[in-house]
Amino acid sequence: MSKPYLHIAGLGVRYGAAVALEDISLEVGQGERLALIGESGSGKSTLAMAVAGLLPEGAKATGSVDFPTLGYKPRPGKDIGVLFQDPNGSLDPVMNVGDQIAEVAMIHQGIGWTAARVRAAELLGAVQIPRPLTRLNSYPHEFSGGQKQRIALAIALAGNPSLLIADEPTSALDTVVQRHIVNLLDRLVRDNGLTLIFVTHDIALASERTDKIGVLYRGRLVEFGPAADVLGAPRHPYTRALVDTHISLDTPRRKRLAEIDTAGLE
Repeated sequence: MSKPYLHIAGLGVRYGAAVALEDISLEVGQGERLALIGESGSGKSTLAMAVAGLLPEGAKATGSVDFPTLGYKPRPGKDIGVLFQDPNGSLDPVMNVGDQIAEVAMIHQGIGWTAARVRAAELLGAVQIPRPLTRLNSYPHEFSGGQKQRIALAIALAGNPSLLIADEPTSALDTVVQRHIVNLLDRLVRDNGLTLIFVTHDIALASERTDKIGVLYRGRLVEFGPAADVLGAPRHPYTRALVDTHISLDTPRRKRLAEIDTAGLE
């Protein structure tokens, strides 16, 4: 039996007295796509950042996060690319986007500056920025919100990672742009053979675009398995409540992310 790409055993995360995650165990294979779903505060992003090695200072983690097929501790930016919810937090407003992408490529791929700039143009084209060669010297404020997220994706891919973590990357965008970003992300993950961890509230997206689903509820992994099994025959009442909401990219924004009545779900 081949080794899993990611193996998590008994992971717990605390912020002082507050428990963010408790006793999380799961495995993800090379090239698999895992969706982490649950309400705000359920621990999805904390789990993703624990995998990325990007927990904030002051967080106390227990248990283990291992990468058996890598054989070493992964390096953020090189082995793991991260795409965050707000692209403005990933982009330097006073540096042109070509240099921002090239800097990551040069540092993590060990190539010279000229080759890194060529790679930056290739990545801008890959994320469907029009006229990529002429936009290398443009600054973040010259792009729309959806284009900024595409550029942030190019930066996440510039180190040639084997794992991409996308932490609710479409929630700040309008519905039409969300769909374009999701389609692009799905294609790039497949074309590059990446392992994906996708943090989302979107049940339809989790069903359509991922192989496995992990459902988090109050810091615990209450359900985990193939997407069709988890959503087709949910065992935990919280998962059933999530499925019943049927939140999707096509749901009007005012109706999205409603709080689920958790009374009686313990």
